[in-house]
Amino acid sequence: MITEHIYWFAYFSDAEPSVRYRAKYALQHIKYKHAIGYDLVYPGYHPATIVKFIRVFFSIVFCRKKNSVVVFEKIHTRWLYATALKLLLKLSPERTLYDIDDADYLKFPPGNIIHFMKHVEQCAAGSQSLASFIAPHNSNVFTLTSPVIDHAHIKSAKNNVFTIGWIGYYNAHRESLQQLCFPALAKLSFPVKVILMGVVKHEHIEELNQYFGQLAHVTLEMPLSINWLDEDFVYRSISSFDVGIAPLLDTEINRAKSAFKLKQYMSCGVPVLASGTGENTVFLKHGANGFVCNDSNDFATYINNLVQMSDQHYSTMSLCALGTVSEFSMHHYCTTLLRHISGNIELVTKNANASKTEKTPQ
Repeated sequence: MITEHIYWFAYFSDAEPSVRYRAKYALQHIKYKHAIGYDLVYPGYHPATIVKFIRVFFSIVFCRKKNSVVVFEKIHTRWLYATALKLLLKLSPERTLYDIDDADYLKFPPGNIIHFMKHVEQCAAGSQSLASFIAPHNSNVFTLTSPVIDHAHIKSAKNNVFTIGWIGYYNAHRESLQQLCFPALAKLSFPVKVILMGVVKHEHIEELNQYFGQLAHVTLEMPLSINWLDEDFVYRSISSFDVGIAPLLDTEINRAKSAFKLKQYMSCGVPVLASGTGENTVFLKHGANGFVCNDSNDFATYINNLVQMSDQHYSTMSLCALGTVSEFSMHHYCTTLLRHISGNIELVTKNANASKTEKTPQ
């Protein structure tokens, strides 16, 4: 069965990366490449947001579009929005999908999460660990790794001062960075620049300035007030890194993550140093596009390795990182999603191409 329309109910606004990358950007790509329409609905109390929710809700209940799919993304709250969507699922259960890319069942009361998992037709999981969690609740589950967007910011050569970069929400990764990476930086015997993108709390800024202030060989940069919706700025910044780091302690929450940092680094041709946790090792090929680091000694060893690496060898590793993008591109994400919800991506693409041909002036 082909898909002609997607109703997507997000769990938050597009300020969240999961909503932008797994929903907003993906739906735009699907509309352009496959001529499939969509309605993207956000929760919220703004009058226009409420009106759109009501309009889409009742259009599904009373006049649902032909060959349409309803997606519930990471719905976990017990508030009115989630309650209404549970009712919608009961009234219109056909061709429904629950999408999740984080272990939210460990962060929030899991009742609604499991309810959606059990009652939709399919589930899409951002990692293999999440798919394993879902399987006892819904056997029709597939892994759908989070994508990166297409962009033009590609690493060209190493900086004069070796630059180590990290991007993310520091508060959620503070422990991993402090235990696995920062001790490695203290062990280095040469000048480096460290860029941390995503430090927002005043106490963390002070803490980091105090820690790195004792390391004369480290120049610390913490860009503040970042506009995360400015994707061009984000990827341009990443392309200035000589290496991207992704330390993760081996916890259930971290094993469920979709290795998004690695993907962002690699999409810029930046080699990666990352823990061998969860999805990291799905995309990180040790010695080819980066190195697996299981403790602070490994991080120190492979930073030294990259600094001493010849320009030719570094360029080869950078190209290998860039070559990994096909495994998590927006094209890969969208075709995987459509294949599972439609069953025949070739037919979907053919119909879209035919539609574009008809609209093209001769």
